[in-house]
Amino acid sequence: MNSAQRIAETLDRHLTEKTEIVVFGAAAVLLDPVYAQHLENRRTQDVDIIIPAQREMQVDSDPNFWRAIENTNQELKNEGLYISHIFPEREVTLTPEWQRYAVQLETPNLAKLKMSRPRVLDLVISKMGRGDAQDIEDVKNLLRLEHKITGKIFSAADVREASERANVPAAYREIFPAARERIIAAVAAGEQSRRV
Repeated sequence: MNSAQRIAETLDRHLTEKTEIVVFGAAAVLLDPVYAQHLENRRTQDVDIIIPAQREMQVDSDPNFWRAIENTNQELKNEGLYISHIFPEREVTLTPEWQRYAVQLETPNLAKLKMSRPRVLDLVISKMGRGDAQDIEDVKNLLRLEHKITGKIFSAADVREASERANVPAAYREIFPAARERIIAAVAAGEQSRRV
């Protein structure tokens, strides 16, 4: 069991009713059994969650959900694992159609928690919020993994086109253009290395 799975199983135990969450960041692939089996060495200390716009009010006013998060964090504190990054959709860089392509995660061992993740293209776009060295490395690994598992190759042109349609949160607008170019350059470098 990887660290993201440990967090999800703990949250599942603390939930009092069926709950759907959308995970992103490293946890998105670590919680996807198809991808996780190829990521034995990948670690994360947390699970990042997106709250879709249409569910934001419901989640905000659900004391049971927030209590389950708090209890999960308390239980896992000594292991250095937690859930603390819970973002409304408007605070994450994503394409407008991201929900249409969300991937349901198979989690037969979870009783109450149902999870999905953005498609790989949207996971790449979400890295454009900062576009730091870790984000660039994550994008390279994510695209390699996507190609290995599905055979799909995203070109720099695909990523650029999607980024031009992305909803960019106000907090990232100033740094987004440079971050986007760094991510696209990393995708282009990956394309170049495949041709060699």
